[in-house]
Amino acid sequence: MDAPSSQPLPPASAPPPTPPPDSPLTELVNHVLEERYITQAQYETLLALVLAGGTVDEDERRQINRLFDAIHKGRVRIR
Repeated sequence: MDAPSSQPLPPASAPPPTPPPDSPLTELVNHVLEERYITQAQYETLLALVLAGGTVDEDERRQINRLFDAIHKGRVRIR
């Protein structure tokens, strides 16, 4: 028989962890997908957000792919 663990269990009523707020890139992509078009100014903002850090992490890559897929499928127009 195993000895009981000395570590306390978390309370059963503990709230789930709060998800992190959306990044500016995610917010922009969500807005463009909702509006179904991207303007030149939004494109420039997107470019600045992507190039700001010098590298693109996995989440940023996923957001960019969502937008490019929507443009390719005709769900988002370029104005």
